[in-house]
Amino acid sequence: MENYLTIKAELNDHVATLWLARPQVHNALNDVMIREISSFFTEVEDNSDIRIVVLRGLGKSFCSGADLAWMKKSFTLTEEENFEESFELFRMFQLIFKSNKVVIALAHGNIFGGGNGLVAVSDLAYCLTNSTFSLSETRIGMAAASITPYLLQKVRASDLKELIFTARNFNGEEAVSYNLVNQTFSNSELLESHLQKLIGQILSNGRKAIIESKRLINLITEKSVSPEMEQIPNLLARIRVSEEAQEGFSAFLEKRKPVW
Repeated sequence: MENYLTIKAELNDHVATLWLARPQVHNALNDVMIREISSFFTEVEDNSDIRIVVLRGLGKSFCSGADLAWMKKSFTLTEEENFEESFELFRMFQLIFKSNKVVIALAHGNIFGGGNGLVAVSDLAYCLTNSTFSLSETRIGMAAASITPYLLQKVRASDLKELIFTARNFNGEEAVSYNLVNQTFSNSELLESHLQKLIGQILSNGRKAIIESKRLINLITEKSVSPEMEQIPNLLARIRVSEEAQEGFSAFLEKRKPVW
């Protein structure tokens, strides 16, 4: 596997592990990380020896959402330039969701904004009970555009609306109750033990059977949102240049209440 700047890739037998590797900023997403995650999933897609991808984060958090420096830059771009960046984010989530590997997310610490998208596009997701989740985009006048279709495949629409409209924090137990994650664990040792057991169970089954089962489930569940999927980069680009988003982000940086 190639060398990356913002992620770390490991290969052990039939399992590839992708570590989000920007621990100094709680693994916040920026343009480089988005491109590197996409490159990683493109690279492993045709490697039939790899059957499972484990997605996890180095340091104190899984993923704290969008990087502030990257967001600050994006708010100075035109709508057309924002579309190009939004499309890269859209493409990254699609590559993970449509991967022919079994993608397992292990979450801990902060899981904000787009970090929830990484959890949602994974086939299976597990977390520590004291993890902190938040769909926080509306706090700065943004919408959870790129991740909403995938969240809707796990979280009930009424629950998702409540989480997005309030942007409140919720823990691992609540994430299980919302079906965002499969199971929560009280400590890292139990989580790691479950991962190894899970990997053994998956690898004992037919590779092609699992691929076709995943493809069928995704095909059926994706039908409700797929017609609108191509509009997401346009929507995100349009919102980023809106007056409300500009005010919301400025207020966030200046540590004041936004004037809506």
